[in-house]
Amino acid sequence: MKRFILIVLLAAVSATVGARTWKPGEVPNVQLADRTRYVSNPDGILSDAAVARIDSVCAALRAQGLAQVAVAALDDIEGGDPFTFAMQLFGSWGVGRKDVDNGLGILLVERLHEIRFVTGPGLEGVLPDALCKRIQLNFMLPYFREDNYDAGMVAGVEAVAELLRNGELDFGPEPEEEELPLWQTLLILCTLGGMLVLVLVLLDSQSRRCPRCRKRTLELRDKQVLSVTPRYEQIEYTFVCSNCGKVVKRSVRSPRDNGLGGGRGPFIGGGIGGFGSGAGGSFGGGFGGGSFGGGGAGSRW
Repeated sequence: MKRFILIVLLAAVSATVGARTWKPGEVPNVQLADRTRYVSNPDGILSDAAVARIDSVCAALRAQGLAQVAVAALDDIEGGDPFTFAMQLFGSWGVGRKDVDNGLGILLVERLHEIRFVTGPGLEGVLPDALCKRIQLNFMLPYFREDNYDAGMVAGVEAVAELLRNGELDFGPEPEEEELPLWQTLLILCTLGGMLVLVLVLLDSQSRRCPRCRKRTLELRDKQVLSVTPRYEQIEYTFVCSNCGKVVKRSVRSPRDNGLGGGRGPFIGGGIGGFGSGAGGSFGGGFGGGSFGGGGAGSRW
């Protein structure tokens, strides 16, 4: 029994000693030693086969000029903030071409159970935050929950590559939405239509209110075009209150009629507002000096 306890204690101490908390400046940049390598795996979280597969995909993306991708799989990080750590790490490596900032950094922190993507401004159009998140949720986290980091990282990087090459990614069948019954659809349409009519009536009524006697008795008496541009007419409307005789002038800039209609009248929408690089050899390398703008996403499992 004593021997068993001693073995367990030794194993626990060994695991503690073997684990390391990394600072951004201490993580090995494997690209500097060999430009065919893109995965920094100092804690051995990923197998050699998984690293080789990810390196191959990243090299192809770089050769096609689509992106520069760097991956780091670490046991633990200093500060416990994967976003800040990833920005500092991949930013210091200069991942991405400097002229287009097409870098993607992927950080796995095993102790925190978190995967983090950070993207350069040049990738944010094709790889926005929402797609980064969906790739993590659909392709990576199911494997990570089973402690299969190899399969999850390979699936995630390959999904990114497919998206960058084809501009789209198959996430599987979307959940079917229940269609509303016809009576509910008609009820919604009628409600919206009634609300629109009510708003128009209220606006029209408000525009006819006399500023002196506060009664809705303004009547249009005159319309005069003050100026004309290719796109607009500046029109002055003259109203007279039939109750107190107050004269009200309102100047409106109205779009010119282009044959499709749409000019605004003196009441609704008038004076009261209305609606209106390639990969090289196998020795020496480095990324392209790119930077990161804060895009990306993170997920925990």
